[in-house]
Amino acid sequence: MRGDWPSLTAMAVAFGRGLGTDDEAPDPHAQALLPAPLGAALRAFGRRGARSAIRALSFGMVDHVCLRTAAIDAALRDAIAGGCTQLGILGAGLDARAWRLPETAATDVFEVDHPSTQVGKRDAVAQARMRPCARSIAFVAVDFEHERLGARLDDEGHDPARPTAWIWEGVTPYLHPAAIEQTLADVAARSAVGSVMMMTYAIDELVPLPIPGLGALTKLAFRSLGEALFGAMAPERAAALLAEHGFAAVSDTDARDWSALAPGSAALALPFRGERLMVARRDA
Repeated sequence: MRGDWPSLTAMAVAFGRGLGTDDEAPDPHAQALLPAPLGAALRAFGRRGARSAIRALSFGMVDHVCLRTAAIDAALRDAIAGGCTQLGILGAGLDARAWRLPETAATDVFEVDHPSTQVGKRDAVAQARMRPCARSIAFVAVDFEHERLGARLDDEGHDPARPTAWIWEGVTPYLHPAAIEQTLADVAARSAVGSVMMMTYAIDELVPLPIPGLGALTKLAFRSLGEALFGAMAPERAAALLAEHGFAAVSDTDARDWSALAPGSAALALPFRGERLMVARRDA
């Protein structure tokens, strides 16, 4: 059992990816990356009957996570095909793309996250003897609320002259607006023409269900878990924020769009439809 565990949300997301919506779960490495008790639970719940029950009991979280993963994977493949030879994963958590996507074979990956999360993940990777698909992987320890990203990426060999695909998945809702803008400024300074940003964000109507007080209750629940929500924004604001830092929006989608890419129920994922994915490209 590891002493340095990631955040509760990172573990929940990895559990959802590892469980999947059918027998072809999107992340075969989740069990190894999770703390031992959750890894054992994932192995037990992976049976078909239990999977269906967990999908329902999670109020659609499992379906939302799996559909979101498929959408970002597809956008990443497009970015690599378009010339991105570096991948920066901001708030990487227990992400396993560098180990599971063969398209990253000619890509240098920079996993950016809080120092405590990085320690636990590196230990898990070593213990499981996971072999990467990516050309190289660097673990970049950064506290987004208090540290500058650029200096740490310099230390780890990121080349700002080469196009970079950036994944910012499930992070911005937990950051204050100033931290979001500072991170985007740091990313923009290191993004050559052709770089792509894949950013998920939460709209103000976080839970799009007509139940009075449900949105406030949801935010209170996140706060009680130590994962307070600060960074919600309207789609127009998300596009404008990226444009201010040189990225032109290419697409802005939610689970209804993602369901065309992978098995999973957009209807079941309705409580999480307040999270969207914006893909933007740096063309100048």
